Amino acid sequence: MTLNKHFQVIILSNDENKINSLKDLLSKYYSMNISFVCRSVAEAIEYLNHHRPMIFFLDMMFADVLHHVRKPPFVVGISDTVHTKRVKQYLKMGFFDFFHTPFTEYELNSIMAKILNIYVAYNRMDQRIIRRVEEDNAKYFVNDNDVKSMFIMGSRKNEAVRIMFDRVLFMRKEEDKVFVHFEDGSSRFFYSNLKRFHTKFPKSKFQKVNKSVVVNMDKVVGIDNNRIKINEETHFEVTRSFRKPIFEIMNL
Repeated sequence: MTLNKHFQVIILSNDENKINSLKDLLSKYYSMNISFVCRSVAEAIEYLNHHRPMIFFLDMMFADVLHHVRKPPFVVGISDTVHTKRVKQYLKMGFFDFFHTPFTEYELNSIMAKILNIYVAYNRMDQRIIRRVEEDNAKYFVNDNDVKSMFIMGSRKNEAVRIMFDRVLFMRKEEDKVFVHFEDGSSRFFYSNLKRFHTKFPKSKFQKVNKSVVVNMDKVVGIDNNRIKINEETHFEVTRSFRKPIFEIMNL
């Protein structure tokens, strides 16, 4: 089942670099039609009060425009940073997500996948119509378990962040924190219980190997003597209670 509907998109920003970068990325989506680019609040108010686009890319410096217009279903804030102290306020104002510079196709794909999955669920359409494929046929399909990222709201101590699942190697519990380790060597911690935090990740990919560690099975290169190996430096013991599901995934 193909998605033949074209979704109307508008942009509000007076930063030509942001506008051009966003337009370039959106041009790769067959189903996205940029219907209008507003460079002032007055233009946005005029347009939104007479039209009903599906997606509104809104430069955060103009966030207050949402108090004066009919909100589109999906408002995506674009900015260099998002002030974490105001994230809850932004969400209450009607923001769906945030797109940070430098804009990347990978991150935009994640936002679009969430938007389209919600659209499909709301309209009770076939749940397999939203996974992006190559530009030559440029249509959308979906894989039921193909959730690509998780957005975590910020706090006073930590900025808001989107975790791209396929960049995660493993996560480890240390006292009252969960440390998420990424393939580029960086890590980030969150105040959370590992069991609760683990539920936010795709079950088909992220498996607990012992009471303190969850690994991304897509990153596993092997297992030897009950030790699961991610790379030469990183390996963990698979304790008895977790061996069966791990071995089944690895066909052992």
